[in-house]
Amino acid sequence: MNNPSIGTPKKFIPPHTLTGLPESSSLLVAYSGGADSGALLHMVITYAKEHGAKVYAAHVNHGIRGAEADRDEEFCRATAEKYGIELFTLRADVPKIAATEQKSIETAARDVRYAFFSDIMKKHAIKTLCVAHNADDNLETIIFNIARGSALGGVCGIPLTRDIDGGTVVRPMLSISKADILEYCSVNNIKYVTDSTNTDTDYTRNRIRAKIIPELKAIAPGAENAAARLSDSLRADALCLDSMSEWFLSETRNGYFVETEKLCGSPSAIATRALMMLYSEISGGASLEYDHVKALMLLAEKAIPHSSLDLPHGVRAVIEDGSLGFVTTPKPPKNYDLAPFSHELSMGENQIDEIGAIITLKNEQKNINVYKKSMNLAIDFDKILGGLHARERQAGDKIKMGGMSKSIKKLMCEKKIPLDLRPRIPILCVGDEIVAVPHIGVSDNFKVTQSTKNKLFINFDISQ
Repeated sequence: MNNPSIGTPKKFIPPHTLTGLPESSSLLVAYSGGADSGALLHMVITYAKEHGAKVYAAHVNHGIRGAEADRDEEFCRATAEKYGIELFTLRADVPKIAATEQKSIETAARDVRYAFFSDIMKKHAIKTLCVAHNADDNLETIIFNIARGSALGGVCGIPLTRDIDGGTVVRPMLSISKADILEYCSVNNIKYVTDSTNTDTDYTRNRIRAKIIPELKAIAPGAENAAARLSDSLRADALCLDSMSEWFLSETRNGYFVETEKLCGSPSAIATRALMMLYSEISGGASLEYDHVKALMLLAEKAIPHSSLDLPHGVRAVIEDGSLGFVTTPKPPKNYDLAPFSHELSMGENQIDEIGAIITLKNEQKNINVYKKSMNLAIDFDKILGGLHARERQAGDKIKMGGMSKSIKKLMCEKKIPLDLRPRIPILCVGDEIVAVPHIGVSDNFKVTQSTKNKLFINFDISQ
């Protein structure tokens, strides 16, 4: 590997400082061929040579700029060869992908790039990806997020690191201004190519870069450096609030539920973060918009029993037993629609397609399987006069238990049966009389007693 001519700038953050990995561990650089990534590659190679780390580069031809993109790809190959490093390349038809997946060109290009980078990292055991975001990019991001009404996390700007499938993305140049990067390229004789789409103001960020940033710098020279200091300060504040919110959850959560009184009695900054953390957990990492968070806090303040709020990614917020929490609302399997049904039950297995369940009747308890959402009931067989049938739950259904006629809907609430499971629990009847309800129990009129001679065992199993 050739050694670039001079050392790295003071504001360059060593990649291994950001990851905590050994200084000799390998580094992958996202390399477009432009000034920013060209300066980054030069800095990383200089740093890596001092610490015995191996450097790789990766370039994506997005198929957007025709011959110009092909030129950039060849330029990157030649540069990698000059430095004596391995270059991974990918050619992708991003416009076609964007149209097929109904994404913007920018989003599709980004998704393609990071999928490619992740694949390289996993295949070659490279844990760190270096990207060339700089202080000007950070300022653009802050302006863009303020215009969108972002919360503190967005005003913090671009994070120094983030997790990626296969390792960690780091931004060693995030505190270095664009002007300093161009000067670095000039002093070190770093050649680079220019992407013609960077001047296309149809792209939101390009418009901010071309029209807003120059005016802002005219008013406040060095605005990008001030924004970098702002980001550092706000990140520290955000980290503190996140830590407090995590502690709050550790002390108050019950699964995905938190008492509304504790939520509403806590500072808004803590309560809202706690709710966003719970939502992220149950949704697999998704985030909430401002309007969703505001609606959640209003739901908690009203605390109306059984009220709910549908959220993205198949999640519903619900009020149950004085707590606000999140439940998933999966799409029903293809072969049942929760429509009204009635099935006569016979000995052995009875498939109830409408709710994706199997009800098994046996006159002995052995060999009855118990699954995750499975349960057993026992009733007095001799008290069943007529056929036993299963139907859907209906408004006003009641069952006699403990000498009283009780609402099945209320019993489901008392027993904290998940909302998504309730419509799929059948009502077992003889004629119009309710005999038993899985997860609830058996009617007093059909319970097994000491005088019971013949028992009927009922196993209820519901698919996931």
